[in-house]
Amino acid sequence: MNKKQNKPEMQYHVTVTRRDEAHATAQARQHTLSLNIKKGDGDAGFNAAETLLAALGACILTNVNSIAAKMRLQIDEARIEFEATRCDEPPALTRISYRLIVRSPEPEEKLRQLHQLAVKWGTVTNTLINGLEPAGTLAIKPE
Repeated sequence: MNKKQNKPEMQYHVTVTRRDEAHATAQARQHTLSLNIKKGDGDAGFNAAETLLAALGACILTNVNSIAAKMRLQIDEARIEFEATRCDEPPALTRISYRLIVRSPEPEEKLRQLHQLAVKWGTVTNTLINGLEPAGTLAIKPE
């Protein structure tokens, strides 16, 4: 339990299954996402880095929607364009930059505040900022 809010923590369940050398499927609830798991093959779907950027974009846009509603702001269009730089050794994204593009009749000051709050209250944004280290185990199935 989160002691600050006294609410149960939200849990997420995602299963990623290898289909063949190039393809995997991620499943959550009743939804599926096709993923590329073959290095250097961009034809099989989003690779892991692109999936991370898409998750970051979904996080920010989710908050743009919900916070704009709370602030009673009209947002006619919103999209995020990402650029990221990867190094090879060790493999990691070393830079992520984005541009949030909105079409809205609202004052610029309110839109800037919306942007700041959307990033501040994002699950994925805070996870990336805080550098969470995933914990995992290996389970070997008998043949």
